Amino acid sequence: MAGELKFFSPEWCAAAIEVCNASERMYQGFKDPKNFTHRMEFGCTDRDLPTHVEWREGQVVAWGPAQYEESDLWLKIHADIDTWRDVAEGKIEGGKALMAGRIKFVKGPMSAAIENGGAFNGFLAAWGDVPTDWDV
Repeated sequence: MAGELKFFSPEWCAAAIEVCNASERMYQGFKDPKNFTHRMEFGCTDRDLPTHVEWREGQVVAWGPAQYEESDLWLKIHADIDTWRDVAEGKIEGGKALMAGRIKFVKGPMSAAIENGGAFNGFLAAWGDVPTDWDV
């Protein structure tokens, strides 16, 4: 469909930064947003589409193709395209998809998801506000 951005493309990531940072649900869901400064990877289990996200004080400051060293990543979170789509479209909440094994923490503490569950759910739900072409 015209106007849709390819999922995890640089253009999609730029649009996602805006909608995620505008999400009060995401920001209020952090245990301590002022101290949430990390680098993370979001990727796909069924495609080679790793993206890296940099957070500073509970806001996304950079998101795009993989650029950080493995040792610089605090968390690596992967799911298949259908799961990311289901979460973005509100068919399943991110935390429930994580508990069901559809979203996987490849690296990092599971406690991060528990402590910041509201932010995780708000972050993933905000993806639904990006016009997305899921055919990647």
